Amino acid sequence: MDSGKTIQLWYQELPGLNKKGEKSTLPKPFIDIQVNYRHQRMIGIRALVDSGSDYNLFPGAICEALGIKIKKGKLLPIYGIGMKEPIPAYRHFGIKIFMEGMNFDTFADFSLEHEVSILGQNGFFDKFEKITFDRVAEKMVFIPK
Repeated sequence: MDSGKTIQLWYQELPGLNKKGEKSTLPKPFIDIQVNYRHQRMIGIRALVDSGSDYNLFPGAICEALGIKIKKGKLLPIYGIGMKEPIPAYRHFGIKIFMEGMNFDTFADFSLEHEVSILGQNGFFDKFEKITFDRVAEKMVFIPK
């Protein structure tokens, strides 16, 4: 990982439901990053910084955009909130994430049955010394190792 300064990013206002269950916009811990695969194609994506996720999980369409043959990865079952049956995902190595002037090598799981890019504990959080969420100020602070 390229060590650098502390990074501060703001929550993004995205569609959701308010406290009354009505359609609204809500601040959510999404960040904009770029990813590439083995130094080839680079694409920009918006990803949820999810402390409850074990791993990075990206939609299958991102795999295709990076030029990766999804089913060449290691097949893994992915479980989530409320899911009785796992969705299939394929783990690929050689992924590089770029954010705010820093970058690091990692891996990601890709699924054709998933639509939101998620940054999880292994493969993202473990690349930092500390990540804090400030819900009141609607910001995240990332301290590189």
